Amino acid sequence: MSFIGVDVGTGGCKAILLGKDKKILGSAARDYSLQTPQPGWAELDPWKVLNAVKSAIREIAHVSSGDPVQAISVSSMGDTITPCDEKGDPIANSILAFDTRNILEADLFEEEFSRLWVFERTGQPIHPTYSITKILWIKRHMPDLFKQTAKYLCYEDFITCQLCGEAAISFSSAARIMAFDINTFDWNSDLLAFAGINDNKLANPVQSGIPLGPIKKNLAMELGLPDNVKVISGGHDQPCGSLGCGFSKNDFAIDSTGTVEVLLVSQNKPFLTEDMLEANICFWPHVIEDRYCACGQILTAGAAFRWYRDLFFGPDEGNKNDNSNPSYEYITNQFSDQHSNLFFIPHLAGCGTPEFLPAAKGAFFGLTLQTDKYQIAKSIIEGVCFEMKLNINLLEHAGIAIKGMRSIGGAAKSAKWMQMKADIFDLKIEACQFVNQCPLGASYLAAYGTGYIKDLNETVGFIDHEIKEFAPVKDEAYTYSEKFREYLRFRSSIFDLYEKD
Repeated sequence: MSFIGVDVGTGGCKAILLGKDKKILGSAARDYSLQTPQPGWAELDPWKVLNAVKSAIREIAHVSSGDPVQAISVSSMGDTITPCDEKGDPIANSILAFDTRNILEADLFEEEFSRLWVFERTGQPIHPTYSITKILWIKRHMPDLFKQTAKYLCYEDFITCQLCGEAAISFSSAARIMAFDINTFDWNSDLLAFAGINDNKLANPVQSGIPLGPIKKNLAMELGLPDNVKVISGGHDQPCGSLGCGFSKNDFAIDSTGTVEVLLVSQNKPFLTEDMLEANICFWPHVIEDRYCACGQILTAGAAFRWYRDLFFGPDEGNKNDNSNPSYEYITNQFSDQHSNLFFIPHLAGCGTPEFLPAAKGAFFGLTLQTDKYQIAKSIIEGVCFEMKLNINLLEHAGIAIKGMRSIGGAAKSAKWMQMKADIFDLKIEACQFVNQCPLGASYLAAYGTGYIKDLNETVGFIDHEIKEFAPVKDEAYTYSEKFREYLRFRSSIFDLYEKD
């Protein structure tokens, strides 16, 4: 027997085939393009995403003939919402989490409900990231679409519905809509009513890892799968990634660096306090039952470095990792060991935690005629690390100590980036060299839903990950602690400029 885990992200999807001998039998990935029809808008064509997912599944299904697929489960990005008809077919483009057209709608929620009231119920600070504010935008600005929509689906429930016909969403993804009560594990009628919908417009919330039904027979034939494959409820990509890298202990954090950087700390209960709200730290259910996630995030981490690379490097420069761009490793290997007074604020698409300010902008300070492009690159990574250091300090101040950290995502492949994290955080970093933790976590849920895995905590060490360890260097950690204080002064002055706009 084997199990498929699918992960649906902003720019592409991945699929993994996990064998009964706990080995990865195959993997596949497909890309799709973001659409920006107006300033501040960010959309995906859900049909293109669906076709990409099908194509990735079809590819790995071909290698499973000797090890038949038993179940499939889906990990996905959160917050993104897609208007669908009664069958779960899309009738409009998906509105992505970082689409900012709905800033006013988030303000309307704050006028109607106190921030603390919403946080104590949903675990989410009011913000335009969340799906319910985007549904209110559709109601106010696209009334015809609002009337035509039978279901608003996130990507986990959209793909699941396409696979088996059941519109079900895990507690972990439902919480990211900002209308799900994480205390009662059900939709909050007051928040839904304010957006003009009731709970039949959303998917049915369920625990991760439970069977939802068999795959549609015609789809099984199309994908080359047995028609008795079970579809198992999946989860939000961050807790799925935590599960996939075998890390769910209290006081240990998963630092996932992709387009966005997310710091995820697993807890036995949510801390829905005013201190956490003040820091805009959100809480939501883990894919592991009776556990919760605390989360801080930087909205442009890998995205900031990719922006730099594409802007500063021509197609013929450096060691290529594709047809047109030098690799990140090539760039970081050019870094000088000398420290500079160059600072970078990485708010290229608004600010994540703690302020969650959509209007925030990026900035450099300290440029001179002697500054070269590699010093700029180093300052970008430093800025991203400083932002996460700020989040670590806020969590610890609020009572969530972080004693260790495992880094996942593309950045974990860069030794220079990981060493800078260790020095700036003053923590030992375990860099996981396997980069597909989210679909791997989904494959664990698929195996759990069939009973092959009896307890999700068994997945710790389930796959023998290659780990590289980076310990802080005392002198570097001290130097960076001084630079971090200067960074906070510069950051504060920049925020004063936003307040004057």
